[in-house]
Amino acid sequence: MASQLRNVAALIAAITILQLANGLLGVRLPLAFEAQGHSTTQLGVVAALYSAGFMMGAALATTLLSRVGHIRVFAACAALFSAATIALHFAHDVWVWGLWRLAAGVVVALLFAVIESWLNFSIQPSARGEVMSVYMVTTKAALAIGPFLVVGVPYDAAEPWMIAAAILAVSMVPVCFTSTVQPDPPKAQPLALVEQFATAPAAVISAFGAGLVNTGVLALAPLYANQNFGAGAAAEFYAAAWIGSMILQWPAGRVSDRIDRRLVIAALTLIAGVAALLLAMMGGASRLIVALVFAIWGAGALSYYGIAVAHMADRAEPGKLAQSAAGLLFVWAGGSVLGPLIMGPLVDIFGIAGMFWFAGVATLAMTAAMFWRQSSREPPAVKEEFTIQPATSVAAAEIGYGEEKPAGT
Repeated sequence: MASQLRNVAALIAAITILQLANGLLGVRLPLAFEAQGHSTTQLGVVAALYSAGFMMGAALATTLLSRVGHIRVFAACAALFSAATIALHFAHDVWVWGLWRLAAGVVVALLFAVIESWLNFSIQPSARGEVMSVYMVTTKAALAIGPFLVVGVPYDAAEPWMIAAAILAVSMVPVCFTSTVQPDPPKAQPLALVEQFATAPAAVISAFGAGLVNTGVLALAPLYANQNFGAGAAAEFYAAAWIGSMILQWPAGRVSDRIDRRLVIAALTLIAGVAALLLAMMGGASRLIVALVFAIWGAGALSYYGIAVAHMADRAEPGKLAQSAAGLLFVWAGGSVLGPLIMGPLVDIFGIAGMFWFAGVATLAMTAAMFWRQSSREPPAVKEEFTIQPATSVAAAEIGYGEEKPAGT
């Protein structure tokens, strides 16, 4: 495992640096947007455009990687992401914000496609689970640390955007100087979403729900923390959600190797749904208690997507693992477009509690759906071993389950 980790250390370092910037932007962007006087409905539109850009980038990934190679795609996209981040300092109109975030979504999908397909190419199947554990721990830690880099800086200051842009530029260095051999050109497969729903409905429902609920909550939660506890709390709450996920993700995955994965998803969505409803009703609670409940929400909400991918892999036909998980990612991205568009107006009409009421009800509906699916269909006789699976790019399936083999081999 140690030699495999050394072989991909530069790739993990690059994406970890990138996630520092994403963590910073995850808190800074909604607070700066609100400080300009824009509504949460408009913030929801901007968040939805980012997710739409992500879908576009996922669709372009295999074409670009096959034409110009992984290093060039990564360097170009990191540069574009850096430029789009600096441009946010000069954005005042909602649609200008949306345009730059749309562009950011495209290049972020491509950046993750580069790293994840390259990791898959470079790691032996026997070490993939352990290396991916390191990958996910470091990147989630970066997301948790990122917001604290600019705590206390005024919302109209240029420094946060410049710091984020500089971090993104630095993320190019490990990739450009790595001696690791680039992967072979990828081959695209059609998504076949209808077929995938017939194969594993619970996985598709979970993936859509993760995008629908989690994207909107993470986009709007910094406003909740800022309004109730001050600007410093926004970074604390954002970090708390990711730390909660770091703690629970791996144990939940290992348990799902031993019992029906739909029951594990049901347990995680139950935790997230109850926590969201508690947050909706905790108007007068202390900062520490609310942050703890938000960490519990993150532990449940940010941990079940990977188990949904594993459940799809249990049922997918040989030779269609990458196709199936890419389809789940597309479904997740579709939910990510819709969720902020729903939650933004709810916050404008009912206050920030409206977001948590929606998140709680929608997530508990997923819990019910998991129990329904578990009672109506038997679990597979053989399971794929769980590996942590991020909702990031079209490369996700190959990282979790290895290279595809032709059917019948």
